[in-house]
Amino acid sequence: MSEKFLHSDEGAGVVAPVKEYVNVMCVQYRGDEFNGWQRQLDQPTVQGHLEAALSQVAAHPIRVTAAGRTDAGVHATGQIVSFKTTAFRPLSAWLKGVNSLTPKSIQVAWVRQAAANFHPRYGATARRYNYVYYDENRFNPFIDGLAWCTDGLDQDAMHRAAQWLVGEHDFTTFRAAGCQSVSPKRRVNRCEVRRQGHFVVLEIEASAFLLHMVRNIASALRDVGTGSPTSSVRDLMLLKDRVRLGATAPPQGLYLTHVSYPGADFPPAPLVPLLSTLV
Repeated sequence: MSEKFLHSDEGAGVVAPVKEYVNVMCVQYRGDEFNGWQRQLDQPTVQGHLEAALSQVAAHPIRVTAAGRTDAGVHATGQIVSFKTTAFRPLSAWLKGVNSLTPKSIQVAWVRQAAANFHPRYGATARRYNYVYYDENRFNPFIDGLAWCTDGLDQDAMHRAAQWLVGEHDFTTFRAAGCQSVSPKRRVNRCEVRRQGHFVVLEIEASAFLLHMVRNIASALRDVGTGSPTSSVRDLMLLKDRVRLGATAPPQGLYLTHVSYPGADFPPAPLVPLLSTLV
């Protein structure tokens, strides 16, 4: 919480301090109903809906900042969002108010007050994504939109291949052509693949990711799962050539599940029904 001051046009000085609050929210959403996170003119986005709802609750315009911008079709179970406001509301009022004013596919899990210098993007030390495959060898209309329906996968081979990605590497092969990051180097803390029934789950954690990096990794690992050698992931990384990689994995299998902030006493993000059976 910080203080600003209102100045009077009549007279000589400060009228009264105005308190400014910094609040943090954990937001969960189904990305297949939105054109991505970032606010866009005449397009439904998660940021746009949240800002409209928060502005109505606060009775003044509000802009939000997120830990990361997700693409169209990508989901989040643990997106962290902050906003500043001069309107005092109980935390429960922000929670209930926003949830009543946003589509059912966007829900705030919790709201907390934070320090004035809190920043959800620059203060984060790690981000975790899950990519979910469904490998029953058929398209499933009840799974489509929540996972990549694909042929049968060898999850053990995928897990072995994923270990080539752990550590600091040049991920040029796995970055999208439109990526604006200055450096293609990133440090992956861990990368695991496991099976639960007909679902195969990739879990990857890093301090930051390049544009489409996780979806491109998911594509390369899917190739391993369907017959490519485990060393192909290492070979692709060493080539540093996006052209040598196949098509980017579809967005519906990707979930932003966790963002780490050292010393922050934030509650864990609630698991959604599908992921709660897989992680």
